[in-house]
Amino acid sequence: MSAVTYPAGTDARAPAEVRLRRLYAALSLTTFVSVLVLITVGSIVRVTGNGLGCPDWPLCYGQVVPPLQLSAWVEFSHRFIGAVTGAQIAALALLAWKAHRHEPWVIGPATALIPLLALQVSLGGLHVLLELPASSGWTHTAVAMAIAGVAVTQVGVTHPAARALSARAGAVVARDRGLPVILPVTAVITYLLILTGSYVTRSGASLACPAFPYCGAGETAVVFPELVKAQLLHRFLAFGVAITACLTLWRLVQAARAEAGLRAAALVLTVLIAVQIGLGMTNVLLRLPPWSRTLHLLVAGLLWTGLVLLWTVLQRREAAPAA
Repeated sequence: MSAVTYPAGTDARAPAEVRLRRLYAALSLTTFVSVLVLITVGSIVRVTGNGLGCPDWPLCYGQVVPPLQLSAWVEFSHRFIGAVTGAQIAALALLAWKAHRHEPWVIGPATALIPLLALQVSLGGLHVLLELPASSGWTHTAVAMAIAGVAVTQVGVTHPAARALSARAGAVVARDRGLPVILPVTAVITYLLILTGSYVTRSGASLACPAFPYCGAGETAVVFPELVKAQLLHRFLAFGVAITACLTLWRLVQAARAEAGLRAAALVLTVLIAVQIGLGMTNVLLRLPPWSRTLHLLVAGLLWTGLVLLWTVLQRREAAPAA
């Protein structure tokens, strides 16, 4: 880990600040992982049909601890993990103000997580009280992915491994100055792809095209044309995003050259793209098995946040100290 130095005359609080910074780096990683776990468990709750396992909110059947019913405990597990993740986000914001108050790349995103968390908690409650309407479910997914994206920037800014990559990323960007532009663009369209996928799921269009690679809608295209259009939009956008992401990652691999860490990250994300395409095909051909639906959302989240992390590392290339 890079040594943190202080100018002459720094008071005795400096060692404590170093400890707080190290704690922040560790907490940023655990918070990001918790967000991904929360998204995955939320997907499990949805695909197993336990979204109303606790029909009220914030209590479950009017009590803090749910009754001995499987559906209630499946739903309650999501709420419990959400509470733990929320506490981590609150602690992250507090630590940011204590140890990084003069660093915009830390204090801004860490503070932004608080209103995002409040919005997400409110949406979760409304989603249950309104008995799972598609609109609130779609928005719930959108905010969850936004939280994951903001959280991963803190990993990129403060974690020692990411800072070490940033310290050596200047030469990479010098070889391909377009990378700091095309990486965030690729991340944004990946996020939009996730939103179209969530809309397909929430609108009931998941099997509007029951074949692959062709649609094979048949009479469905006549009776439910909007559902078919939604499914086709998601498919075409998925292919476009996959091609764009692969080209972007290939440019990164070419520019990185001897930088093994960035090359490895790019190759991992490329493999995830292939896995995601396979999971999408599995959803259609196997008629939406719960395991592939859950993994489909998780891998989408990993792709989105992975691209955001790479962009953060490259964007911070001049701010990171030499490792």
